[in-house]
Amino acid sequence: MITYETHVLPYKKQYKKVIIPEAKVKKIRQFVSELIKEKEKESHHSVDNRSHFKRFYTGTLGEAALEEYLGIDNIIDWTIGNSIKYHKPDLNNIGVRAGIKTVEYGLFPIIFKKSYSPEIIMIKVSDNHVVICGLATKDVLNSYQTEELIMDSFLRQRGTKTGFYGFKHLKAFSTLEELKKLSPL
Repeated sequence: MITYETHVLPYKKQYKKVIIPEAKVKKIRQFVSELIKEKEKESHHSVDNRSHFKRFYTGTLGEAALEEYLGIDNIIDWTIGNSIKYHKPDLNNIGVRAGIKTVEYGLFPIIFKKSYSPEIIMIKVSDNHVVICGLATKDVLNSYQTEELIMDSFLRQRGTKTGFYGFKHLKAFSTLEELKKLSPL
């Protein structure tokens, strides 16, 4: 059986704790409120509009955590527009072919069944505390997954996503240069 105790917590010594400054948290809250107004115009989001704020806040908080951790400020894209325009790895603009998956503590990251780029896996502990677990390669993402980890029955029914549990295989990094070596463009 896959649980936090068996698949996430045993590797916590390699995870990196990041606290996001309150000013940035406030900016994220405002941004996400504006973002939701735009997203609700899209048909996909009008069907899937439950927990919008929580989901977008968690994702943006993960991006902010990586900015803090790496000491850079150009990961978060503060623009708002149609989802199609944003369907690319989150870190392309800093020279890294990888996305970011941030999930609430106690849950497993939800990923596409077929991954085409690596993902940095993070856990949101509180509204300003995120843990960077490490980078999952495409092979790891595609190998360590199960739909059983999807708690939302509507999302499970759509059949496009799955839950990731391969925390044992995540690659640690400390700098942008190390991250670029792990996942070059």
